[in-house]
Amino acid sequence: MKKRFNFQLVPCKLVLFFTMILTLACVNQEENQLDSIFAEENNIESTIDFNLVDFLNESNKKIIDLAAITFSEIKDSKKMLLILKIKRDHQKIDSELISLAEKNLIIIPKTAYDLKINPDSLNGKNPDFYLLKILENQMKNQMVAFDKIEKTAQNTDFKIFAAKSKKTIYGNYDALQTCLGIKIGL
Repeated sequence: MKKRFNFQLVPCKLVLFFTMILTLACVNQEENQLDSIFAEENNIESTIDFNLVDFLNESNKKIIDLAAITFSEIKDSKKMLLILKIKRDHQKIDSELISLAEKNLIIIPKTAYDLKINPDSLNGKNPDFYLLKILENQMKNQMVAFDKIEKTAQNTDFKIFAAKSKKTIYGNYDALQTCLGIKIGL
């Protein structure tokens, strides 16, 4: 006996066939779109060393706190004005760093740090000199970090931020060196 071809199932089979082809095409298209989205995200100029950003944040907070402590210990008005300027400049750098990090979706953790101030040195004859030297060392560290960001960052916003901040810090560092009576180049 011969089997007959059932023509009633042809439209159903064709619909099923085209539905499967369209489904596969849509899935393939979605995968291509996702690949292109991830490729675009990777092409964004966001290459920055997150540890360096974290170090900058911590160093900047240390300088602000050291400036506040030093300001309370200093009696000379010229030094007080310089310390106030350093504190203000670093507060500005801090706010710029935070806004730049937010813009580039970088999370800067709240850091706990030690200023490494020897309490016995604050009771000595010249506590302001001791604090100014610690402040000077922190500023040196920060200048090195800004140099590294300026050279290695691929994000132009971070490069501009590093160059501008480095210029401010170099100016404050030179003024601090003059205030301390030492003029040593980096």
